[in-house]
Amino acid sequence: MVCDAIIPNQPALWEDELPFLLWEIGPRRVIEHWMDTLFRSNATLRIWLEQPDDMLYSFVCETFPLNRRAQVFSGTPSSRPEACTFLDSKGGIVIRRGPQITPYLPRQAVTRTWFAMVRQWLNDLVANGSQSPELEQQIAPGVFIGHHCSISKDTTFLPPCWVGTGSTISGATIGPNTVVGENCVIASGVRIEDSYVLSNTFIPSNAQLSGVVAGVGGILTHATGARYSSQPELS
Repeated sequence: MVCDAIIPNQPALWEDELPFLLWEIGPRRVIEHWMDTLFRSNATLRIWLEQPDDMLYSFVCETFPLNRRAQVFSGTPSSRPEACTFLDSKGGIVIRRGPQITPYLPRQAVTRTWFAMVRQWLNDLVANGSQSPELEQQIAPGVFIGHHCSISKDTTFLPPCWVGTGSTISGATIGPNTVVGENCVIASGVRIEDSYVLSNTFIPSNAQLSGVVAGVGGILTHATGARYSSQPELS
């Protein structure tokens, strides 16, 4: 079965201008999680872009070069689709058979859809454990820590949460429903809940983050995509 993803535009992150399909979810990208779902359904993905995107095209060619189960095209399907694949409002990946064309993102803040996918990924980790034990370990129920991290003894984790490889956390409280990306530094007194700290981000002492996605480009409230009204300086 061939599933078409119809992408009329490419929402970009507030930093690096990454297309949505390349936003990070833990150690992987949105499109990799998407491909996992399609692979289980024995489906091939065709991505139709309104405008060419060299970054996404290169990633697809480099990540899925052998089985060619994902391809990128410009324009719209030349014939009626066999099936469409898209996200619902809760971040679920949907495969719908038939010729109906459905845009791949629901009508809500793109950050809200993305964080719903993050929540589903965290819940799957808790339910099924890590699929990458060579990269991370479960140090307590629902708490997954990447290799080569430095975690002080006075750090508290509230599951579910995930910390990426190479990150340093000193006396912070992390979780629940929280992801700290790879190579992050979280200083003492920090409290992070229901949030995502993007890879390579520094969170200064005593920062309080709730319901946000934070990166070197700033902090957004993930439910609305709006800039956080009061935020610490990040680097």
